[in-house]
Amino acid sequence: MSFFNENPKSIFENIKQLLYLGTKDRHHSFHTPVFTNINQKNNPVSRIVVLRHFDEENLILNFHTDFRSPKVADLQKNNYSSFVFYDPKLKIQLRIKSLSSINHKNKIAKLFWDKTKLSSRKCYLTQKNPSSLTSEPEDGIPKHLMGTDPSLGESEKGYQNFAVIQNKAEEIDWLYLDASGHKRLKIKIFNNEQIFNWIIP
Repeated sequence: MSFFNENPKSIFENIKQLLYLGTKDRHHSFHTPVFTNINQKNNPVSRIVVLRHFDEENLILNFHTDFRSPKVADLQKNNYSSFVFYDPKLKIQLRIKSLSSINHKNKIAKLFWDKTKLSSRKCYLTQKNPSSLTSEPEDGIPKHLMGTDPSLGESEKGYQNFAVIQNKAEEIDWLYLDASGHKRLKIKIFNNEQIFNWIIP
């Protein structure tokens, strides 16, 4: 079955729909993209993140992280970043270039913190910084919380470590894999206006 549509605007609308579904359905392939940024040594660093929110109007993709994570310091120094999404059923790959901003102890962070479940808040109660060395395999979460969620009151201690990374899309590279011929569309975004260009896959 072909999902190809030759209308760039229709493809763009489909992209936005897929990103929205990625925030709502944890089983959707767009729920866990690869996020890449440049570290302090100017090397690219990639990891899987969870897509938590998509602002369709402003083309902003959100994920949550621990403010003590090295990626936060990296993004404070260089906020150029990118995402890679892939859906094996639709055979669609998205590469999105973005500019990242960090929200910590502000209105945006508080808004999303208040919506965060206790099971997720637990991740921000680690006693050791993310990526720090440890003498044994552990997650750094207090032992009394092993296998259980914190109380609402205890979970609030994690707010100081909670950050929302907002990523403003600047360019989208859409690739559709098809046995009859791959298709590739580049979408550049200026002031929420789109410039479409077909390119060779």
